[in-house]
Amino acid sequence: MRAQKLYRTQDLDLVLPRIFCLKTCGSWLLMRNRLSNLYLVNLFTKERINLPPVESQVGTTKLERMVVGFRITCPDGSKPGKPMHIRSPVFWIDEKTKDYLVSWGLGTCCVVYSKKGDNSWTQIPEALDCCDMVYKDHKLYFFSYSRDLRIYDFSGEIPQQSFWCRCVYVERFAFDGGGPRRPHVTNRRRLVVTKLVVTVTGDVLKVETYLRPKSRIWSFRLFKVCSSGDFKRVYSLGDESMLLDLGITVLANNYEGISRNSIYFNASQNDTSDIFLFNLETRKMEQLHKFDCSSDQLSGNRWFLPSFTQAVVA
Repeated sequence: MRAQKLYRTQDLDLVLPRIFCLKTCGSWLLMRNRLSNLYLVNLFTKERINLPPVESQVGTTKLERMVVGFRITCPDGSKPGKPMHIRSPVFWIDEKTKDYLVSWGLGTCCVVYSKKGDNSWTQIPEALDCCDMVYKDHKLYFFSYSRDLRIYDFSGEIPQQSFWCRCVYVERFAFDGGGPRRPHVTNRRRLVVTKLVVTVTGDVLKVETYLRPKSRIWSFRLFKVCSSGDFKRVYSLGDESMLLDLGITVLANNYEGISRNSIYFNASQNDTSDIFLFNLETRKMEQLHKFDCSSDQLSGNRWFLPSFTQAVVA
């Protein structure tokens, strides 16, 4: 998306140095203030929905709020461990009924969720060591640092696990133009992050993001998760484009200014937050925008897909 497609909104009456935007869904933002209180706010209508206190947990893990983050309170009253923080938050909200579901990982302990009408957060005990999550079409896609991939169906009152696999080891390659080759030197590029992405058709992709530290060149490897739990290398998205930070793909022709078969991603460096486009066909990247993020309240740009037919970057 180009600079002329930027949109400006009215002041949301938010004291920016004291709040943080964790995630977006449609026209809504998931916000956290300095006291770690969570709430949803509509970017355009200014509607606000307060969420239950983070420490109000239904499950075996009990929390105590700290000045920064939270820590576990053990049954014997001891309080071990370092502070833990909210990890990989996701949420969904119905624009008309305001039904919603919010979920996030608590350090390495568990994943919790809360729906409209809940007064607390319910833990999913088997979802441990959260690495990344995506919520799409009433399904929660969970990936752990222990290589567990789980899918939970939230279409009923109680979430049901519908898929589980232990991700097999994937041999790493270096990129050479249009295809992979074995690297002569393994430390020329560094694996920065592994993320989950759900495509328009519901396929699950494991996306590995690499960075060459000296040249600041980014590259990607995509793997489709098969029903058997194996992975198949993917080299093209066809007519779809990936919004990496949202964990989804969209049809490029549905949004003005989006390039097909490309990955849109954020990269923060040197007090700036840059938006890039990586073309999977040419394997070249292009910088689209650069924003000053020297203020500590900004944790990268956020992507929006509002109900009107424009994609907005803020």
